[in-house]
Amino acid sequence: MRHDCDLELFAPTYVVRETKNGEVKMKTANLTFHYVFVRGTFTDVKMLCSQQIGFSFLIDHGASERYATVSDRNMANFKNIARAYRNCLPYFSLEDIDLEEGDIVEVINGDFPGLIGVYIPKPKSKSGNIILKVYNNVGTIAFDVKATDVRVLEFSHKSTRPNDQLDAIVPHLLSALRYHKISEPLPSALVAKMLVFCSRMGIVRINNRKLDARLQAVLFGCNTILGNNEDAELAKIRYDKLKEAVTNEWTSALISLIFAIIENDADRLINAQDSIKSLTPTSKAQKMLVEEYAFYNE
Repeated sequence: MRHDCDLELFAPTYVVRETKNGEVKMKTANLTFHYVFVRGTFTDVKMLCSQQIGFSFLIDHGASERYATVSDRNMANFKNIARAYRNCLPYFSLEDIDLEEGDIVEVINGDFPGLIGVYIPKPKSKSGNIILKVYNNVGTIAFDVKATDVRVLEFSHKSTRPNDQLDAIVPHLLSALRYHKISEPLPSALVAKMLVFCSRMGIVRINNRKLDARLQAVLFGCNTILGNNEDAELAKIRYDKLKEAVTNEWTSALISLIFAIIENDADRLINAQDSIKSLTPTSKAQKMLVEEYAFYNE
C-alpha cells in the first residue's frame, strides 16, 4: 500500500439555521451522505476510495464527466464560508431557490472577503445572503452580508437594479459636479456615496450596451471627481466603445453634461442644452437635468 499520496481533504460540519423564539441557532444537518471534498490526482483519490474506510466517489449523472468535481474557485469560496462559521457549512436545498433572480457578486469587505456567489437581497433590509451551489440541489450560504460590502460582477437578467443604482447615484453626481466646477472639496457624505457606488459597480458586466454606456459615463465622472484617475480612464475607454449605442436624447444630455464639466468644455455644454430645449421634461430626473443646464449656462 502506498503512503505517499498527496491529498488535501476538506470535511466541514453541515448545519441548518433555525430560529426559535427570536433566537438563531445552528443545528447539525441530517444528511444521507456526508460530503468530504478531496483534492488530488485521480489515481491518489481512487486509492483512497479503495480503502475500507467508507470513502467512495460521488457519481455525477448530469455531467459529461463520470465523477462530481468542484472547481478550485468554488472550493475556496466554500472554505471561506466554513472558516467564518468555524468550519460549519450552512446547508440547505436549492429546490425552492431561483438563482436566476440574484446578482453575481464579490465580497470586498466584512467576514467573507473574496467570496463570489449569488446575492439575494433581504426585503426591507440593507443586507442579503450569498448563495453557493455545492452539488445538484445542495447549497451553502453566507448570511447577512451588507450590500455595501459587495461589488456586483454581473446583474441578474431579471433585475432592474442596474437602472435603479444609476438613478440613485445621478443626483449625487450632479451635486458633486457643482463642487468640482469651482474646485471645492466635497462633503464627506457625498464622497462616501460615490465611493460605495464605484466600488460596487466598477467592474460589473451589463449585457445592455445603452445601459452600460450610461454606467461608464457615470463611473468616469465619479472616479474623476474622487481622484481615481486610472479607474476614470478605464471607464472612459469603455464608454468610447459603447457611445454609439446611446440614442435617448435625455441620456445623451446627461452624458454630455458630465463630460463637459469634467473636461471644461463650454461649447459641448451649450450644444447639449440646445438639444433638449425643445423637449418637455416629464420625470423628476429630466427636470433636474434641465435645472443643471440652466445653472451652468445662466
